Amino acid sequence: MARGSDLLDDKTVKAKTKPGHYRDGRGLYLQVSVWGTKSWVFRYTINGKMRGMGLGSYEDVSLKEARIEVDRLRVVVREGRDPVEERRTKKVVPDAPKVVTFADALDEYMKSGRIEDFRSDKHRKQWRASLDLHAVPKIGDKDVGTITIDDVKEVLKPIWATKTDTARRVRGRMESVFAWAIDEGCRETDNPASPKTLEVWIGNQKKAEAQNHPAIPQADLPTWFADLRQREGMAARALEFVTLCASRSGEVRGATWGEIDLATKIWTIPAVRMKMKKPHSVPLSDAAIAVLKALPNFEADHNDPKALVFPAPRGGEMSDATISAVMKRMNEAKAKKNGKGWIDPHVLTQPEDPAETPQPRPAVPHGLRSTFKDWATEAGIDNIQSEIALAHRVGNEVEQRYRRTDLVEQRRAMMAAWAGFCQGEAVAAKVVQLRAGVAQ
Repeated sequence: MARGSDLLDDKTVKAKTKPGHYRDGRGLYLQVSVWGTKSWVFRYTINGKMRGMGLGSYEDVSLKEARIEVDRLRVVVREGRDPVEERRTKKVVPDAPKVVTFADALDEYMKSGRIEDFRSDKHRKQWRASLDLHAVPKIGDKDVGTITIDDVKEVLKPIWATKTDTARRVRGRMESVFAWAIDEGCRETDNPASPKTLEVWIGNQKKAEAQNHPAIPQADLPTWFADLRQREGMAARALEFVTLCASRSGEVRGATWGEIDLATKIWTIPAVRMKMKKPHSVPLSDAAIAVLKALPNFEADHNDPKALVFPAPRGGEMSDATISAVMKRMNEAKAKKNGKGWIDPHVLTQPEDPAETPQPRPAVPHGLRSTFKDWATEAGIDNIQSEIALAHRVGNEVEQRYRRTDLVEQRRAMMAAWAGFCQGEAVAAKVVQLRAGVAQ
């Protein structure tokens, strides 16, 4: 029976090794996974909805057999019946006769070729190991078709309050296994691990204490900053400005020349771009001004109030990932030299495998604000000044209402001292004077 000019043949099927879907015609596709396994999929549309139905592996079902089955299923679809739904209603499931328990369903799921869940072979092993560790001991022996939301909760309860990220991953992976069981007719349509089903329960759970963003240790900051200054590119300059101003990445990425007054050396960020929805003034140190004036777009754009200070290479606002990538490359380069990298020894990873040793995490741009706060605290700088510099709310509602000044001039001295510290200068004498100038 003619199916079109793109028919496969056995020789072509055997030669296909690149992951993807290869059309044979009339809705039949050969699916090749990242591990090289091959299986057949029938794609069809019913009631305006596109669906896919597995027909078995190439090892078990030949090309000829797959075509014959597709011809049969196309008749079912023409009659207005859904082959997947009919498979679910059958008491015996031909494709997975042994899938009864959750452990069995997990085994079959891992063989099913649903590659979207796995980024790499290592991730695939971690994916499986997390369920073997947390889910299988509790629900592995239970019929996958009778497992309830309470069973799922029993899996998640022990780890939600202490390892929230791990618990979320386990929930999502259980959801995938149940979804597969439903699709194969081993379970009715309710998924006991879906976020909608567990929404109320999850909302009532105590989460693990959130970790701080990994930061450059205060003692390492001058060396790291010197390394940053050796980097070329707009993203590196944006990160340098982020550091000198102790600002959030988004505040710098969205900065326009109209916000910066070079005469008074003040950068005023409008409320609409601030987390607290209040305008924020940043006194710019000489080092920060030097960064701005050295930008390749300075002469062309600094008189245009709408022009971005740190535009992306192709125009528009630079992405957060672009700035983060600078720190990532710096960390990788340093790690190649000394095996350590620019890490925060106090912020550790949360490994999926409890047998693995938690490792220090590489520093990220937002962590630079923590480095600034540590420096300010140890330098004896007034807490109000440093908190205002970070654009945090300071004091209770009454104090906020009566504080009419943002201490911008006092903070100017502080930011100059911070810039000196970043550049490795001896700034202790400047810092000592700051407390005396604090407005009470």
